[in-house]
Amino acid sequence: MTGPPPTPNTLTEPLADTPMRRSRFSIKWILSVVGVVGAVCITVGALYAFNAPEPNHAGEIVSQIQQSPGLRVQIQAKRSSMAFNGQTSATVYVIPRTGSGTNLKFDAYLSQPGPDVTANYVLLNDRAYWSTIQGNTTTDAGCLDASQFPPVQLMQASLADAIVVANANGQTVDCPSGKLLQLQFAGETFIFCNSETNKLTNAVGTDLDMTIEYLTDPTLLPDFDVPQVVGKAPLNCPVVVTDTAVRSSESLRTATPEWFGSSSCGCKGPKKPCLFVHGVGEKSSAAPTSTFAESWGDVQKHAPCCSSVKFAHYESVTRAWNNPSTQVEFCDTALKVGTSGGKTIDNMILVTFSMGNLVASGAVASGKCNIGKGVTWVSIGGPMQGSKAANLLEQKCAGNGWDIVLKGILSLIGYCPATPAYLNMRHQNTANAALVSDYQAAQRVRQQYVTKVLCGVSSFGLVSTDAIALSVVGALVKHDTQHDGVVDFNSCSVGVGGFQTSASSSANYKASVNHLDTSFRHGDGWWGADRKPLKWFECAL
Repeated sequence: MTGPPPTPNTLTEPLADTPMRRSRFSIKWILSVVGVVGAVCITVGALYAFNAPEPNHAGEIVSQIQQSPGLRVQIQAKRSSMAFNGQTSATVYVIPRTGSGTNLKFDAYLSQPGPDVTANYVLLNDRAYWSTIQGNTTTDAGCLDASQFPPVQLMQASLADAIVVANANGQTVDCPSGKLLQLQFAGETFIFCNSETNKLTNAVGTDLDMTIEYLTDPTLLPDFDVPQVVGKAPLNCPVVVTDTAVRSSESLRTATPEWFGSSSCGCKGPKKPCLFVHGVGEKSSAAPTSTFAESWGDVQKHAPCCSSVKFAHYESVTRAWNNPSTQVEFCDTALKVGTSGGKTIDNMILVTFSMGNLVASGAVASGKCNIGKGVTWVSIGGPMQGSKAANLLEQKCAGNGWDIVLKGILSLIGYCPATPAYLNMRHQNTANAALVSDYQAAQRVRQQYVTKVLCGVSSFGLVSTDAIALSVVGALVKHDTQHDGVVDFNSCSVGVGGFQTSASSSANYKASVNHLDTSFRHGDGWWGADRKPLKWFECAL
């Protein structure tokens, strides 16, 4: 399996809950930019479909783009959670392909220099590639598949939904004498300016702004081709952009004039102390800390409802979630953060990740502590019915162990012999009666007290070092339903409804992210309203 250039994987524990280093290079730049370019092209298509009483000059707009040697698109992210290497901007070169008629097709190129190597990303003839360059030598290269790519095929859809608007409510768009076009792409709203000369000049979105420059000098465009590593077979990558135009209600919906809110959110309710509870894989217990970047990223910077922040550290390699000592340790920690007296956790925001959901709900179910009415509980990635990843670990350990080809992802799903922390997360359908009873008791507690729930449904998710390995895990586990690579949606959502796919919604969040993404450590995606877990957390409470 191939993927974008990762840094060495520093995971040391199973089930994808342990700290992992971020990849030094990220394809979120090219993915987001190509997605935005798709939105540019969608706008052009929309002009054909807009039934306006005045000329829309659609032919002139298409002609301007196709006659240009290329476009230079500058992207500016508005949220710090979208930063990469401290940067919130990127530049992509877009080269329209000749001979495509009114169907605007394009190639694209992005090069991102790093301290040691340069990461290049290419969309060429509807196929996508990544490569790393050191000096003048290509050291590694691979393919990107459709699951790692924004839905640019929607630019070929019928776009009668796009509308001309008089202004961008809540946003300022520099468009003197031009027309504003509002459209939906990947669930998000953009307003483009079409100038008097029928060139798309700039656009605004809730989280992204862009400027579009039509280049007249072809020498300003970079040269690029399919990457080739000396001594290796040429890449044969799949087509990721097809001619099939399929309308998706998740990605393209009826455009109506909308109010553009701020890219950030404030707290809707009272501020409270916050406690973040990790999942499986912590080697030892320790006092709570004010940061825990390896497991939680910089979520504390995106928590407007937290008056203070504490991150729990409890040993979760050998002890199972239903071990009394694990539950007592959770209660003791939580009671120090917020209580209304006695054994009642109260007046706090509780954020539980993965096995941490079972620890907290199990502690209440077994009477180790209680939950008061003043608790706001955010449950993310919870294996409330267990995980088939634990069953896979058990099967491998009972047989001949892991195949050598899986050594690279061994730390994601466990070493042999497996310990109780992992074995006691066998899926409920395969568990003994005692474990099933514990699961059901924990589920009842969460259902009664939980405030918001986040579940991931993409094993690849946001682009990171973790993404490829979690995709492999998800394929090996053979989940029955949508899943985040480790936990299936039914297990995460049991007893809870009201899920939506917009990060701006205050509803429960069904996100196209993987298990580790749900813990906020990988920030937000650059495209797609269903790929922004940090924004959801910031806006949900």
